[in-house]
Amino acid sequence: MFAAYPHRRILVILLSSMLLLFWLEQAAVNAYWRQTFHSPSLLEQLDELSPWREGGSLGGGLRRHSEALQQQVGSWDRLMVDSLNACCLKTSQAPAIAAARPAAPKPQASAAAAVKAVDSHLALEEGLPVLLAGDSMMQGVALHLLPPLFRQHQVKALDISKQSTGLTYPDFFNWPATIERQLAANPKVQLLVMFVGANDTWDMVGGNHYIRFASPDWEQRYRERIRSILQSANKRKVQVLWLGLPNMGRDKLNDGAHYLNRLYREEVGAAGGRFVSTREVLGSADDSFTKFMTLPDQGEVAVRTADGVHFTRQGQLLLARRVLAELRFE
Repeated sequence: MFAAYPHRRILVILLSSMLLLFWLEQAAVNAYWRQTFHSPSLLEQLDELSPWREGGSLGGGLRRHSEALQQQVGSWDRLMVDSLNACCLKTSQAPAIAAARPAAPKPQASAAAAVKAVDSHLALEEGLPVLLAGDSMMQGVALHLLPPLFRQHQVKALDISKQSTGLTYPDFFNWPATIERQLAANPKVQLLVMFVGANDTWDMVGGNHYIRFASPDWEQRYRERIRSILQSANKRKVQVLWLGLPNMGRDKLNDGAHYLNRLYREEVGAAGGRFVSTREVLGSADDSFTKFMTLPDQGEVAVRTADGVHFTRQGQLLLARRVLAELRFE
């Protein structure tokens, strides 16, 4: 019967594949639904059925095996690159005439120490990578950080930013675990730049109930996730530059952004990291949202998009320059 109606066969295959995908990836679907609509998904009503739960367990096992394989392939790739660099890239010898030149006098140790004490920049080594992490705000800024870091300082920026993510819904995307995994896999990373929070001004899932945004329980859990990221960096001596949230175009979201900035500033400061406010860079002198700002060489330009959250290309450039202004390369 299906042979006579090939379109029905295609439809059955598509529906079966979709059901199989939902069966295996039910945890991801549930997490995405909670992250997007802030309510339990319809699939969660099937958790009482044993066959349905078995699909979730099977999907979780497959996902863990896939992640382990990706990490192994990544380690092989890094080993191959290091081997090729050691084999094929030879250090160039300086001309003999250069050796005859008198060595430049070294500055006095006390003078060097004084300069270092005054310089508030984050000192980085040229050639060592940095890690860029965060949500869609970071995705736009990272585009304008990668080229100058590589061209001017031979620094490879590892951009792992991911849209629609945050610290509120780790079941959907777990930033503390991701940062820990990335730093372990890339031991030469010297700086973590974090820009997150636009998706976090919501209630948090706690078991079978929701924890109200900014409540004491919510704040404790959120601070723990910030600390987890900072601890992963500190134990590997990775410096942290945490960008604060800019003013937002909606009052409720704007109030939430100011609250989150207080948590970031306190936790990052306590851990010895660097918190950088972004609202002044985008033309805001107070807590109000500003879409346009006046630049000396361009006049009035738009720095924020119509959604009141993200940035225009000009806004992304300003934020990227703000990040670079915090750095000093040796």
